[in-house]
Amino acid sequence: MEFTNTTDMWHPVHLHGHTFQLGATGPRKDTVIVLPGSTVTCDFEADNPGQWLVHCHNVHHGESGMMGLFAYTT
Repeated sequence: MEFTNTTDMWHPVHLHGHTFQLGATGPRKDTVIVLPGSTVTCDFEADNPGQWLVHCHNVHHGESGMMGLFAYTT
């Protein structure tokens, strides 16, 4: 999974229902800061099927629409 930030602001991106690993050997998290103009690559185990919210933890960004659904089935 990749989070790409094409803005000039930083975004703490949060995935509900899962943790993910940063890169091949990085820490496990449920929120990662994506810096302006950068992409963060994450690995996660799809072991909790359903519909999960993905959003920016900056409340005003979430309120203005920076959120979406991440969904998969077994």
